Parts: sequence; structure tokens; C-alpha cells
Amino acid sequence: MDESKVEVVNIAAVGDLGSEVDIEQVAHDADLPVSNFDPEYNATFLRFEEDGELVILYTSGKYILRGGDEFDNMHRVNDQFLSYLEELGLELDDPNLEIKNVVAVGNLEREINLEALMIGLGLEKAEYEPEQFPGLVYRPTESRCVMLVFASGKVVVTGGKTREEDQEAFDHLKAKVDEFL
Repeated sequence: MDESKVEVVNIAAVGDLGSEVDIEQVAHDADLPVSNFDPEYNATFLRFEEDGELVILYTSGKYILRGGDEFDNMHRVNDQFLSYLEELGLELDDPNLEIKNVVAVGNLEREINLEALMIGLGLEKAEYEPEQFPGLVYRPTESRCVMLVFASGKVVVTGGKTREEDQEAFDHLKAKVDEFL
């Protein structure tokens, strides 16, 4: 991995089947490596591969698809999920899927003085309370992304909807670090 590029580590998406679903029956009928109904969450959890992406299905027909790190694969799993529901006899009314959160990691390639960075970024945008959490939390006004910056130079970027959005937020942070430190 190019050190200045972020690497996607998790994608979360939400979908809507457009109709209600008997999720307990789906869990019962499912012939998958993982399929279970959890009454505590009122949801059915499905995986097409043992350690693959997780689909969380609700009675409303809304669902969450998470765990993947490749967009093409997430869409493939979504298509597989929709086909599987149709095989179970469910009629779907114009289902859709929307990427909601892309989590990526990057590396600033240097040790970071988090107290100095907090001051440089601005106290209204950055929080650092080492007794609560070992990283600095940065919420730039220019982006919907939130970044967790660690003294090692490692950065977690979350809140973007594309890899490019996460990369742009990371590049903005890297420029700030180069300017202040």
C-alpha cells in the first residue's frame, strides 16, 4: 500500500426491500453458513460465507450490509442477498442499497505530538483526552469525515461515503500536520 493512500477496511450500507418481511421465517428457511433470528434485536443476521459480509435484516424490509472492504464485492453480496430472498419466495418492491459509511486507515509516516496537533487544528475541531481515549478526534468543518489520529501516525477515517472522500479528508489532515508539526 502506498503510505499516503488510505486503505478501505470496512464499508457499511443500508438497503430497503420496499416491503415488510417475516424475518423469523427467513432465518428458519435460510440454508446459509450463518442465519439466525435474534428477538432481542428483532433482526435476522445472515452471512453467505462464514466470515463474509454480514446482512442484518429487519421486519420493515430495511437491512444493513457491512463488513466488506471492496465496493464491487459489497454490491455482489447485495445482489446475492436479493436473489436469495427471491428464491425463498419473497416479492421485492424496487429494492435499493446506499453506501453510508466507508472506514479507511492511513499513515502520516511520522510520530505525532497530539497535544500540539490539537492546538494547531483548533480546539473547536479537535479533542484529545488521553485519559479517556489514546487518540485525537478531529472533525474538520470542510468534510463529513471524522478522523482518529494516534501518536504513532496511524489515522482512522470514518464518515465518508466513498474511498475518495476519505482520501480527501486524510490529505487535508496530512497537509495540516505538515504545516503545524
